[in-house]
Amino acid sequence: MVDAIKQKVSELVGYSSFPTQKFGKNGPQVTQLGFGTMGLSAFYGKPKPDEERYALLDHIYNAGELFWDSADMYQDSEDLLGR
Repeated sequence: MVDAIKQKVSELVGYSSFPTQKFGKNGPQVTQLGFGTMGLSAFYGKPKPDEERYALLDHIYNAGELFWDSADMYQDSEDLLGR
């Protein structure tokens, strides 16, 4: 599944980057398309090993993603991003 997501991101991004905009009035520049981390940790079966989840996050980041959505209710997704 992780490989399928990485492939889809590569297809969507291609050679261009994600468009960005300022977050709020005085916030940082973030990508207009966010990446939700819920599926990495909760609600879709047992989480994959950390190595696979970090590989996916690295791939998304290297593709230009700068806007990450996480929540405490997503089990360990916030911990994963904070490590």
